[in-house]
Amino acid sequence: MPSFTWEPDQMPDQHGRTVVVTGATGGLGLAVATRLALAGAHVVAGVRDLDKAARVLPAGLEARVVDTASVASVRAFARHLAEDGLVVDALVNNAGISAPRFELGVDGLERTWATNVVGPAVLADAMLPVLGGPSPRVVLVGSNLSQRTARVPDLDAVDDPGSYRQFAAYTASKTAAAAMAVDLGERLRASGSVVRSVIAHPGIAATGMNGQAETLLATLAGSIARLAARTVEDGARAVLWAATAPDIEEGVFVGPPLRRSDRRLHVIPVRGAAADGAFRARVRGFVDRTAERAVR
Repeated sequence: MPSFTWEPDQMPDQHGRTVVVTGATGGLGLAVATRLALAGAHVVAGVRDLDKAARVLPAGLEARVVDTASVASVRAFARHLAEDGLVVDALVNNAGISAPRFELGVDGLERTWATNVVGPAVLADAMLPVLGGPSPRVVLVGSNLSQRTARVPDLDAVDDPGSYRQFAAYTASKTAAAAMAVDLGERLRASGSVVRSVIAHPGIAATGMNGQAETLLATLAGSIARLAARTVEDGARAVLWAATAPDIEEGVFVGPPLRRSDRRLHVIPVRGAAADGAFRARVRGFVDRTAERAVR
């Protein structure tokens, strides 16, 4: 299945399925959560701000607090799902940021990496006991940047304020997140689990992410990106397909091409540093050490 056309109205009926979507109060997450709910899914919207959720989420979506920058928060979120007896068919790890300046998160890690790498990886692991149904899966919302760069992220520089550059930090974090998604899939296969781990990217989509800039250069780059961007609804197609397609392959990277007039979705292998087993092992160690420090 190298490329194909697919629109949300081709989505299978979602009645009886429960899908968790993080970062669901805006942009891509809101579009994905809304469309899943319209198709009949019970959508659990993982949000940081319940007041905002009450204002922006359509009726019928269930909002629960989770901050993917906090290991304690994602573990509590998964624990509460289990305590309430929910069986989750799909986790859409969508929440992400591109921090304009260096800033430490609640666990003492640079905030972009905390939100984009450590939190989603810990959440995916913590939710494995509640993932079920006929075709359970974890969908990471990735970035095509991770496929297009040959640069290997320097894990030793993550917490160095002097080397922080917004675009480079974001690209590196999405590369590391993709590595963790591949690592998860390998561990699931090795254990005989039926849960699948896949990566979906929206292409260049007109979301609030393009506005998270502080420097003049970053602002200019964001403006150019918005001119070439797909609509949020268009960008959501790959994520919706990955969350709902009954025959999805384990470990694929799916998304649209750069040219926004081309509405095909392309399914390709993971490339770049995330495809390197040694790098994946280093990122796994980084995530494990960060999570261990966070609970001390």
